[in-house]
Amino acid sequence: MAKPAKFYPNLPRGDRPKDVKRVGALMVTAPVYTAKERHADNLNKQFNVYTGNWILFSGREYQGDNTRAGTKNPGWRVTIAKGGDATSNYSRETFKLKPMKYRITSENSTSLSNGYGTAFGGILVSEKDKVALEDVAIGRLRNRLSSKVGNAQLGPPLAESREIHRLVRQVNGLGMKTFRALLAAKATKGKSLASQFGDIWLGYGFGVNPLLKDIQQAADSVLHYVTRQNFRTVITGTHSRDYASSANLAISSSDAISAHVNLGWFLSATHWQGVRYRAGVDIKVRAGSNYSVADHLGLKVEALPSILWELVPYSWAVDYFTTVGSWLEDSFYTMPATVAYLSKSYKYESNTSGSPIALKIPGANATLSASNSFGRYTRFTREKLAPDLPTRSLRIKSVDEIASHGLNKLLNLGSILAQKHGPKL
Repeated sequence: MAKPAKFYPNLPRGDRPKDVKRVGALMVTAPVYTAKERHADNLNKQFNVYTGNWILFSGREYQGDNTRAGTKNPGWRVTIAKGGDATSNYSRETFKLKPMKYRITSENSTSLSNGYGTAFGGILVSEKDKVALEDVAIGRLRNRLSSKVGNAQLGPPLAESREIHRLVRQVNGLGMKTFRALLAAKATKGKSLASQFGDIWLGYGFGVNPLLKDIQQAADSVLHYVTRQNFRTVITGTHSRDYASSANLAISSSDAISAHVNLGWFLSATHWQGVRYRAGVDIKVRAGSNYSVADHLGLKVEALPSILWELVPYSWAVDYFTTVGSWLEDSFYTMPATVAYLSKSYKYESNTSGSPIALKIPGANATLSASNSFGRYTRFTREKLAPDLPTRSLRIKSVDEIASHGLNKLLNLGSILAQKHGPKL
């Protein structure tokens, strides 16, 4: 059976040329409120006096504004398909709220109270510093550009080539050293095993594995240089993180929901942050240009600061806690590419769950039946940046960055200490 033909309505067409885009400012601002109602009746036990609507409140609370600002461009898909830049500045801020519903019964020796209503606990907004996110995203953007170019930074490996013979001898001796350590383990009560493990770990982590990667990178780089050509490509670099926070608002609350109970809150939230760089890049590596083999293999004078830093003893340990190495590489090494356009997008989202708490006055009993309130806050921004390849900042790393790959870092540092202070065979 043949598929039915798609329906396209016959819309009126004007005299507007086909290539002209419909653009215009886009501004939306809508206040966001949440319902807040409290009803409670009270019975005086001593005088048997019933008071209806002893507590009565019906209204709404202002939480913020749903906003949107930017420029609309219905032809952005066509622009991108043609390899052009459709980037524009844009921002969006939204709230999604769900208040809790409750019922409460409370009493003491003098009165009985019944209440019901709705309330909202609120939203926890806790944005962390974006610099660390941006640095990781920039590093990934540059790595992807480097993979497109196919170049390599062979300066440090060549400067350390004098260590290759020692490394080969070390690899050959690892098996024999391990056997001798096992024989000596009884005499040293196992301490020699720890010292030998550090030697093996450092030999592999800082010798064998990097050497193999450098050889592979050099081979790939030469192949890319032989087959190089100019082209445009679109690259992205992204990074995100999530975390949690909480707050107890029991003490600060003063909303009475019955004759004997005030309303408090325990708020718990999950947060998410993400950064994305997107760039259109023209790669210029044709044979007729001034781009040479030395440029392609990272052997120019501009690479000297990075090479010298790599040769500094224990520079890798400093890079665990700072961004010196990446900053030097970004600042002094220039890739054979021209950035046609660049944009940065940032998104933050908080999801908050509010659990109501019954704050009873002394001598009262209460039964509270309630759901949780829920609030979601989202903020998104997109910036059109200057067409230059971004660089990472020079700074001390955050706790999250230092903890990244923490086990390997601890093994590396522990192996150094074991070699310096451990028993020798």
